[in-house]
Amino acid sequence: MQQFENIDLINQILKSVIEIISRRTSGAYAIVVTGNAIKKLQGKYRFFNYIEVKSELYSEFTDIIDIKVDVNNVDLREIGGAIKEFMEKLSSSMGKEAGYYFIKEIKEDLPHGYESILASLGVDFDIMQLAYITERKRASIIRIENSDTVKFVIRAIYNVLESDLGRNRAFSTINELISRFKVKYEILKYVTINDTRHLQGTDNVVVSPIVDSMKSETLGNTLQKIIQEVSISQKEKGGSIFIEKLKNYLNADQILKLEEIGVKFHVIHLRQDLVVKHMLKALFEVLSDASTKSYAVLTIDSALKKTNQKYKDVKYIKIDSTKYSEGINAVHISSEIESVRPSELGRMIQKIIEKVAKCLGGEAGQQFVENFKKRLGKTYVLRLEEMGINFHIIELQKNLLW
Repeated sequence: MQQFENIDLINQILKSVIEIISRRTSGAYAIVVTGNAIKKLQGKYRFFNYIEVKSELYSEFTDIIDIKVDVNNVDLREIGGAIKEFMEKLSSSMGKEAGYYFIKEIKEDLPHGYESILASLGVDFDIMQLAYITERKRASIIRIENSDTVKFVIRAIYNVLESDLGRNRAFSTINELISRFKVKYEILKYVTINDTRHLQGTDNVVVSPIVDSMKSETLGNTLQKIIQEVSISQKEKGGSIFIEKLKNYLNADQILKLEEIGVKFHVIHLRQDLVVKHMLKALFEVLSDASTKSYAVLTIDSALKKTNQKYKDVKYIKIDSTKYSEGINAVHISSEIESVRPSELGRMIQKIIEKVAKCLGGEAGQQFVENFKKRLGKTYVLRLEEMGINFHIIELQKNLLW
């Protein structure tokens, strides 16, 4: 596990807090709120007296935060308890909905390594988020049924498409998509799209109550795929613009419901060809650090050829042997890889990674999984895990070689 000094942990937390609050309000307000929270805890945690959040606005947040090196002498357990209470006070002051998303955004904003260190000190952002979700569930009197969830998602998609394409194309797009997906997703067999262009006073989306008895996981997978399909068809950069528009038509309870059943907006727009390309790029970078560009590409090419014996979908990944010296530019991913089931693609990727891992020795081999995940970044790690990649198994297999 990566190690940081106390001053680094505190500085990064404060930077992230000010950054996130600034997005929702202003830089000046973020500084005042953060500074006040620190002052309130100075009596309980004396080391907070070593920290000053300046009132002046500078171009860089590091100029705003001044921490004396004396903080490095404080026991880590005290640091953990203080940070946890600091975060809880800030989030609770924002209200239930804002507090939940504040914790979520802080978690996403932290650089690699910080979240695991903080969790080991008792500052577990997942538990904090779970507490908010649990509280909301207890407070909620009306349960959002599966049928209602399907309705508000399809209506939100329709609203975005109608705004962008007009009513006629919005209806045809939604109708065609639902009709096509009914073959693969059972839930959609109980969904009817009415043409409200000609039927006045009719609900444009009708969902049978039978859907309410189906598993939440099945519902989440279906809705994730529908949103992803529309996002890709919109042909906007990464689909992220569509996702933001869609969320504008959903309220906080609806977004929370979707997240609970497994819909992850921040990874929906990642096409499979982009995921594979980024995965290979991360492998290439890890291998290059331990050898040369040519060796890195040769090793990946060898792993692909060995994997091809069992997984036919490797055919969608081509490496030009005459361009080994050009590194990752020698790799070409066919768009046809989008037709592969994510679970199948995940099993293939797992084998490729395992075979590449076996080629690394020494310190590079021992640190392979950690370095590989760092190169991937949080979003791609999460996307790969959704596809079935088990980094823990890869690490265990690698350790058995030592």
